Amino acid sequence: MLNPLFAFGVPAALMVIYMIFYFVKKLRSTDYRRFVLTLIAVFLTTFSYQVYNYSQTVIAITSAESFQKKFGYSQGRLVVPLILGAVLSVINFYYLFRQFRKKE
Repeated sequence: MLNPLFAFGVPAALMVIYMIFYFVKKLRSTDYRRFVLTLIAVFLTTFSYQVYNYSQTVIAITSAESFQKKFGYSQGRLVVPLILGAVLSVINFYYLFRQFRKKE
């Protein structure tokens, strides 16, 4: 789970998918686009939190130095996709609820 390709590859792939859905506005109905963007952002946040939480467990058992030596990156880098996902989730929830209020 803490392999760099997995820990950073999945968030990178999710960001690519997010950008595709964000920039492809006129192909399909835009009613569901914001919902899909919200789902991707929440999944990014959840996945990143699980990876970060697991890294906390590994560091509690060993040490931060051995973590960095074994995996090749510091634990602080795992916070970047977590924060990015949380910010995107908040933004998308805001626009999603605003969209629902307009339809009423």
